[in-house]
Amino acid sequence: MRGIVPAVLIHQISELLSAMGDERPFYSHFDLIAGTSTGALLALALSAPIERTRLKIEENGPFPVYESTQPTFWQRIRKARVEATLIGTLPWGVDTASLERLYRDHGRTIFPKSQGRIISQIFVDKYDEEPLENFLRTTFGDIALSEAVVPTLIMAYDAEEGRPFSMSSSDSHDFLFWEAARASSAAPTFFKPAYLHDRTLKRMVTLIDGGVVANNPSLYAYIEAKRLYPHAESYHILSLSTASSDFSFKVSGAGTGVIGWIDPAKGAPIQKIYASAQMQNVDQVAASIPELTYTRIHTPLAEEYKLDETGANALNAMAKEARQIFNEHKQRIEAYATMLAGRTNFDQLNLGPVDAQRPAQGVTIPPPPQRELSALSSLDSLLRRYQLSETEVRP
Repeated sequence: MRGIVPAVLIHQISELLSAMGDERPFYSHFDLIAGTSTGALLALALSAPIERTRLKIEENGPFPVYESTQPTFWQRIRKARVEATLIGTLPWGVDTASLERLYRDHGRTIFPKSQGRIISQIFVDKYDEEPLENFLRTTFGDIALSEAVVPTLIMAYDAEEGRPFSMSSSDSHDFLFWEAARASSAAPTFFKPAYLHDRTLKRMVTLIDGGVVANNPSLYAYIEAKRLYPHAESYHILSLSTASSDFSFKVSGAGTGVIGWIDPAKGAPIQKIYASAQMQNVDQVAASIPELTYTRIHTPLAEEYKLDETGANALNAMAKEARQIFNEHKQRIEAYATMLAGRTNFDQLNLGPVDAQRPAQGVTIPPPPQRELSALSSLDSLLRRYQLSETEVRP
């Protein structure tokens, strides 16, 4: 749910570009869009062929693309003005304002609090994967990752093989959009791994949350960009964080055993240290690469929120702080947006026809009703009776 922070930032940047006179789809400014876990959902929402999804289509458009025409000999002699040639249009994209609504409207369906039981989590995953899969299937349908309108990279981890697993639109192994999102967000203890069929290797793969290896996928994005654009002289990365805090742990003599390092009451310290160190490593390495301009937008939230926090008050607080983060980094964001707004070449995209019409809006996805799994209802009743289940005060 912390993805609401970069969702808000994306819309704020889109609004900034609009204020600069650039109404083009947000995705079209980039040569590659990458994401991990909740960031994978946002990356896929930006790069999906919008007319085949249930996502809200942006209102602006069409977006004509012109190509400069070389003047003839006589035109150069006469210094005649040469009009640019209309060569196509940019495909429509998602309404960036709607990205925040995805978290608000569907968070409690994907993370139903009735399943958040402390004891049962020892034996089974905290949440059933079916609501998440239903949401992803409904949103993206049967779109193949190779059909992304702009090159896209989604990070997961192959638990069976013990290696990072990149899912790229240019080498997709025929994975679908919803499968990529499911794999990248399969957070251990929260959801079961994604058991997917690799249609190229012709075998099943066991994929878990890409956050175990690439919470910040910037370095993998850089590697992919080098592969896609090997002749580029420089690379520019805009990295939007979920505003998590660097984790610190005061070690005591009694807290360094197995229980001390994995104690859930202390937030499983060793797990958080690994995650925090991983992101710090990316920041340091990316900033040291000479040909890479690395713009990281990150400020920790005032309060630490759980991955599955769905309360309205918490979401409102995170969205509000995301706007504050935008203002705090506004000068750097404006400098990056100025570079984006100056783009005139879109050779990373397949252009639409010059007379393209805005696609029809798909039916808005209604927030699905809450449901409780009957298989766990008896256990839930027992836990509630002895006050062993987690509770939530909802506004």
